[in-house]
Amino acid sequence: MLSNTIDYSIFYKKKYSSTKELEEDKSYDLFISAYNDSLRVKEVFKKINATEKHWILFPEYGYKASEEPKSDSASERVFNFENNLRESVLIRTYFEESAINLDTIGKICIDITGFIRPHLIFLIRYLHSKNVGQIDFIYTDPIKYKKKENTDFSFDYTHVRQIDGCQGVHSTNAHNDFLIIGAGYDHLRITDVSKNKDSTRKIQLFGFPSLQPDMYQENILKAYKAAEETVSKGEEVFIDDDNTIFAPANDPFVTANIISQFVRKQNKKDVITNLYLCPLSTKAQTLGIALYFISECLNQPCSILFPICERYAKETTEGISKIWKYSVEFNNL
Repeated sequence: MLSNTIDYSIFYKKKYSSTKELEEDKSYDLFISAYNDSLRVKEVFKKINATEKHWILFPEYGYKASEEPKSDSASERVFNFENNLRESVLIRTYFEESAINLDTIGKICIDITGFIRPHLIFLIRYLHSKNVGQIDFIYTDPIKYKKKENTDFSFDYTHVRQIDGCQGVHSTNAHNDFLIIGAGYDHLRITDVSKNKDSTRKIQLFGFPSLQPDMYQENILKAYKAAEETVSKGEEVFIDDDNTIFAPANDPFVTANIISQFVRKQNKKDVITNLYLCPLSTKAQTLGIALYFISECLNQPCSILFPICERYAKETTEGISKIWKYSVEFNNL
């Protein structure tokens, strides 16, 4: 597998200590967010300055029509999709129904905090394919997960598949295949994707530093439950230099750099035959995985996999810690 070289640290990120700081910052022509019950999602939607604000309601959250958010002004619109749809269908339908002209819309900001991961990745892939110049992405750290390491995020698993728009041109030679898993708390999903690529070498990407000091330990405790599937035969330890890599849980640009460096290092030893990526950690790291794929993996033997579930928890966190803005210039990818 070939790998181009790009330094993702050229992209700009900014930290806000409160929604007030976000409110006082720049304004946008369009703001897109995925609705759920999280305070960190609702407060950002309320405070951010935008000419037009859109809520996307994902069917996986299970909201009834009576539970839709109420628009406070004519500038706010709600897009409710009643049936579970593939990510490519839902995102394309959203753009059709919203009648957004990406050539003229101006400044766009997307809050990735509440997005379902396959839909987020396809959205990023879609915007890149439409030659959108720059987009700001928002991600908000929680103070804690409500049930700590016992927090449940997804339910009713069905199968593992490639995310639309992220299907690679794979080789029949599979002697040196790798699966890089952004390992979050959802150990059952780590197990699912690992079983799907049973004979593939598994590398877990952990968020370190974590969003909060205690979250790294919680993350490891959960991921360890999937160790039987992620640790290769003959390896004696769960975490070591051969099967784990680390990147800050709230930094997509370092995440993309770390994955890129790992792939180049492995290629020097023995060229990776097929590479699979699975984003199960924070949405910030999910963004990083998407950026890496778009910039270095198109038309390569690389795909983004995901364990598909029918339902997701509407709220798993408490409070607002820090708010991050990531500015991505697609023409530099």
